[in-house]
Amino acid sequence: MDLTAVSNVYLHNSSISSAQILESGRFNGDYTTGYKGTFTSELDKAATPTGAAANQGNSHVKPKTIDKTSELYEKSLELEGFFVKQMLTEMRRTIMKANESDFAQNMYEDMLYDEYATALTKNAGFGLADQIYLSLV
Repeated sequence: MDLTAVSNVYLHNSSISSAQILESGRFNGDYTTGYKGTFTSELDKAATPTGAAANQGNSHVKPKTIDKTSELYEKSLELEGFFVKQMLTEMRRTIMKANESDFAQNMYEDMLYDEYATALTKNAGFGLADQIYLSLV
């Protein structure tokens, strides 16, 4: 449903719910970019694992492929992103600050680190999402 259709529905029907506006799996007020639509190529439907999941050195193990366009892989990316965010949060606690920061600064800094975690998950190739996906398939 595009924005014009949503606004027309809202103008003609004042009892619209947020579930009709937001995409599936997103919270009202969610400010992160997310992982939806990260992988859309046809080659992503049969991708080889990367990072930690690429170690399939046993000769008796059949090499597996990953459908990076699936919803399961998107959820695996979200879980990897959660782990990366936890790592960044603990790293941030080791930084000594000269002055006390206020609530707004902490909130926006946390949002920035959420985006750092999303960017690292999409681009760093840790392979945790691949490993999670392979263990759930």
